Order: sequence, then C-alpha cells, then structure tokens
Amino acid sequence: MTSTAPTPVDVLLLVLEILTWVGLVPGILLLILGYLRRAFAARFEETWGVIIASPAGTEHPWFRWMDTERTLQSAPVPLDSDSGSVPEIGDEVRVYFDRRDPEHGRLDHPASDGRVLRVLGWVLTGVGAAAGIAQLAVMLAT
Repeated sequence: MTSTAPTPVDVLLLVLEILTWVGLVPGILLLILGYLRRAFAARFEETWGVIIASPAGTEHPWFRWMDTERTLQSAPVPLDSDSGSVPEIGDEVRVYFDRRDPEHGRLDHPASDGRVLRVLGWVLTGVGAAAGIAQLAVMLAT
C-alpha cells in the first residue's frame, strides 16, 4: 500500500471548495433575509411630528404625530437615536408609523432595516462566487 500526499493543487482546490460553500450558502440566505426586512419597510407611512414634554412627567421627551385616521399618537423618543443631536421640545421630526399598527412610531427611516444583512450577504456571496470561479479556473488549468 502506497499513500500519496496531497499536492498543493489538491489543497488549493479543497480550500476553494470550502470558501465557495461557506460564502454562497450563508450569503444568499442573508441576502434573502435582508431584502425581506426591507420589503416590510414599505408598509410604513411617513409624516411629520413634533417633540413634546413627557406626558408621564419624566425628563425623557416624547414625539407626537397624527396617523392616517387623523388620530393623535405619541411615543417616547428612543434613547439610541441615530440623529446625533438630542431633539428639543417643539422640534419638528419625521415620523414613520406602521399603517397596520399606527400607535407605534419611529424616527429612523425603515428602509435601513436589514442593511447589515444585505451588505454581509453581498460580501459573502461575492467571496463564494469568486472562490467558485477560481476553483473552476484551477481545475481547467491542471
């Protein structure tokens, strides 16, 4: 019995095969999830609101807006606001609320939902596709 050691080309093909599967499968799944998250953002309605003093008597400000049924809604300003500046009482803000659930408003644009999933999905899919093409090129060259 003779055993042959794998050649560097065999090792390269194995590494490229692993990179192809590790890149393509999770990458495509992340892309699907990211675009589904963004698709759900289409149900949000944009309107203008105003920053108000807390109705609960706390120091934390709230924002108030009117939904499509002309009902006045209010919610606390999120503490992790991406705006960079703390809104003052009386400031106008853009409010996004769900048409199905108008009591829940948000200040950040809903289209950014799933952005990290989409970016990571594109990166992994690109790595997987490049590894697959490289694998085919190495196989055809040998």
